[in-house]
Amino acid sequence: MKTSWICFCFGCYWLTGVAPCLGADTGILTFLDGNARLLRGTTWYKPVEGARVQQGDIIDAADGAQAQIELANGANLNLVGPAALYAVSLPSREGKPSAPANEFFLPRGWLKFATGPNARLRIRSALATIDATGAVAVLRGGDATAVFVESGSAKLTEPGKASEASARTLASGDFATRTADKQFASAGRAPQPFVAALPRHFMDNLYPRAAKFKTARADLVAEREVTYAEAEPWLASPYRAAFIKRFQPRLADAGFRAAVSANAQTYPEWSGVAPRVELEKEKDKEKEKEKEKTAKVEQKAEKPTAEPEGFFQRLFGGQKKK
Repeated sequence: MKTSWICFCFGCYWLTGVAPCLGADTGILTFLDGNARLLRGTTWYKPVEGARVQQGDIIDAADGAQAQIELANGANLNLVGPAALYAVSLPSREGKPSAPANEFFLPRGWLKFATGPNARLRIRSALATIDATGAVAVLRGGDATAVFVESGSAKLTEPGKASEASARTLASGDFATRTADKQFASAGRAPQPFVAALPRHFMDNLYPRAAKFKTARADLVAEREVTYAEAEPWLASPYRAAFIKRFQPRLADAGFRAAVSANAQTYPEWSGVAPRVELEKEKDKEKEKEKEKTAKVEQKAEKPTAEPEGFFQRLFGGQKKK
């Protein structure tokens, strides 16, 4: 269903559908187009439609790629790359007014979301936090944050200012933008540059597809471990503490550990961990060497010795018959 445009600009109202109940699952990746990957723990996976989304997952979408996530509480999120979306907290599986908000972090990229009347959703970027219930909105993250509320309303706050007094309400059709060196500027409609850059399918409703995967599950395929270069932006994010703990096992990898050691002053939390891991790795190598040495000795000891050559063997060149 196409949107109706008001004032020749992106002021519009859509009818949105609410995703069906997804049982005990937090969310489902219901649409995927283009090159994307999913980071769970310290491992990159190849995502597929129907894969379940868990708290802590990071979806990384390449330029032009599209990924849609539908949550159990009825919220629908569509990500367009180049972009990344981190599932910070997904406590709510029910669309109830008293349920806690599902929270995501969008450091870069485009995101359109639609929430049901009781589906609480919080989207954080580096420069803003948007809280919405029963709303449809578009958000662009990065060096500049821009928000357009298509229908319903949303509360907008700056990082570190979570009080009700500091929040501003964006009504249907409102637009707000902010850069790192400026405060929020708002307008009654989205400006033309924003509209021109908008992913074209954002002009349509977000189409619910969760029912297709309600009983059909798809497994993720592991690809490789996260590198230091890929982990570094998250270690520098507002969620540093969580990622310091999450990526610590990667210190067992020599390349990752060397990169951390080269930037030791940036990671005081790991100051005692990296040398200890290095020492443990050396101990493990020594143990392996000892095992190999012991195995060789035992193998040599078990090897049967040849019987001494007898008279008949020397005489006839064969074994003596008994």
